[in-house]
Amino acid sequence: MKTETELVTGNLRMEDIINIDESKAMKLFRNRFKRYRNLVEELGDEAAFEKMMEKYPEQQKALMGTFIENNTLAQGFKKAAPLLGLMGFVMEIVDVSQNEIDAALEIQRVCPVLAIAKEYGFDNPCRVFCEMEQEATRRAFPGMKAAILSKQAEGSCVCVFKYERPTKKVIASSTHMQSFYSKLINRMIELFGLVPSLIKIGIKMLRMRFRN
Repeated sequence: MKTETELVTGNLRMEDIINIDESKAMKLFRNRFKRYRNLVEELGDEAAFEKMMEKYPEQQKALMGTFIENNTLAQGFKKAAPLLGLMGFVMEIVDVSQNEIDAALEIQRVCPVLAIAKEYGFDNPCRVFCEMEQEATRRAFPGMKAAILSKQAEGSCVCVFKYERPTKKVIASSTHMQSFYSKLINRMIELFGLVPSLIKIGIKMLRMRFRN
């Protein structure tokens, strides 16, 4: 099988990851659109979707699992961001974990496949990419929830994806300590940053007092 079709079938090899760049990624994306379109014409949408999913969960478990197995979702996604950056994605991660739920928002500022979807007869790329990505994630990691909250393809300014799972005890313990110190440091920085404003407020209040 040619390298250009590896991502299409889910059979992604280590050498493909190491050598990936935006140009090669775009070629892979185009092949994926082409293959899905052909499968839809041959089998129909639902069967085509399942055909494309055959090896996807296995690939997702290997790739995504490497980043999130011993990290929170937010920590893992942040570590994976440079790899996605090589493929043209520009993303931000927000940790929204609470109530014993490990959760993260993945905010995609740039969708590199949005512009090429219509070339292959698709109004938007979500069915071929994001919906498959999230379904593969749910199948690869039982108990994981995944949802698309916002789509650039539907006119939103960014794409937003939410992932959540029960918090693992080991991760929860270390995350709690990191969260405590992180919040303490951020609190100190915030208070220090407020000093100039507090001084201005104090001066204004003194002026008001003298005027009265």
